[in-house]
Amino acid sequence: MTLPTIAAIEAGGTKFVISVCRGDRLGERMVIPTADPETTLSSAVDTVTRELQGDSLAAVGIASFGPIDIDPTSTNFGTIGATPKQGWAGINLREYFQRAFNCPVGIESDVNGAALAEAGWDIGGPINHLAYVTVGTGIGVGIVHRGAISNGASHPEIGHIRVPRHVEDAAFAGVCPFHGDCLEGLASGPAIFERWQTTLSDLDPHHLAHDIEAFYLGQLAANIALHHRPEVIIFGGGVSQTPGLIPRIRKECQSALGGYLPDLDSSDAITSLIQPPRLGTDSGIRGAYMLGKALLN
Repeated sequence: MTLPTIAAIEAGGTKFVISVCRGDRLGERMVIPTADPETTLSSAVDTVTRELQGDSLAAVGIASFGPIDIDPTSTNFGTIGATPKQGWAGINLREYFQRAFNCPVGIESDVNGAALAEAGWDIGGPINHLAYVTVGTGIGVGIVHRGAISNGASHPEIGHIRVPRHVEDAAFAGVCPFHGDCLEGLASGPAIFERWQTTLSDLDPHHLAHDIEAFYLGQLAANIALHHRPEVIIFGGGVSQTPGLIPRIRKECQSALGGYLPDLDSSDAITSLIQPPRLGTDSGIRGAYMLGKALLN
């Protein structure tokens, strides 16, 4: 029996990661810098076409930066919304790849895709209730409950909640073009660069920036714990992988909870709750593959 060929696309604000998958085997990861839409998307189509080597696609799965319309009943299904990424608002990714390959296209937010993979990929058993956080160009959160992505009218936008200001950070205006000092405006990669003119990982481990970042992400983790009570909160994205940051986030989360959730009021419990990605940097691309595969079931 011929195994289906699926194109998995992790569409990020900085780069597109593409893998052409035959059966359950993920192919080589290919990276395209995210430039203007036409340059980026045509390069993505060319990359997939080249890797197909004459084969046809059964499906495309896309885990995309957002906000993005993920309602299958919407006339704008697959369309990127009011993003700060210049030129991308109004681009319909689903229609673009459907026209290019004439096959079904599954699409979700990038964090929802990553959450789906982290919860369900065959590594040590599934996680029934999981929150996946990405901290990079933006901040996003995806929730998976019993193997299904948990959306409402659209995907969550928890990255734009308000959090208390760090006492040493009161003067920073924030970088979110919509809200200024929401969580994303205070703790995303661009926010860190705006303050310090470098990345968090390039700053000395004792620099104040690490305390500020951990404080904000600890508030986020506490909010997720209170709102969703997940078994695990996974912190992914480039900023989250800064050495030593996750232990600081755990400490700040426990402090923010203030003992209100007794089952989380210990260092062992908070360590079990807040984890790095089980799939490393492959969460997003594996999630995109799962979105494409789901269309064939």
